[in-house]
Order: sequence, then structure tokens, then C-alpha cells
Amino acid sequence: MSKFAKLLKEARGEEADPKGRTRGKSRREDYVAMKVYVPKDLHRALKLRAVEEGKEISELVEEALRKLILVE
Repeated sequence: MSKFAKLLKEARGEEADPKGRTRGKSRREDYVAMKVYVPKDLHRALKLRAVEEGKEISELVEEALRKLILVE
């Protein structure tokens, strides 16, 4: 489990798996991995927003993409 994932779990008040395992979207058949490049300042802002909202970065990106695609 990444340090960021541990911080999110702590912020949510959840207990971490003692063995450090997490069952994320990467293991789901209805999701695919996507690699993108963004400026460092945008990535930092995204990480901060994720912590503030108690969400994962991938959740925020998914929400933003859905808004973008569904609006146009």
C-alpha cells in the first residue's frame, strides 16, 4: 500500500490492512489503467484536493472526465 493510500485511510478513519494489501480498481475487470502526463503543480494540487475531500486521485480524475464528456 502506498504512503498516500495509507494517509487517505487514516483521514477517513479506516484501519489499514495489517499486511498492507488493498483491493483497488486495478484488479477490477471493468477498469483499465491509463497513463497521462500533467505538470507537477497540477499533480500537487490534485493530491491536495484528494486529501481534502478524502478521495483517491483516480476518483477525482474519473469525476472530472465524466463531467467533461457528459457536458460536451
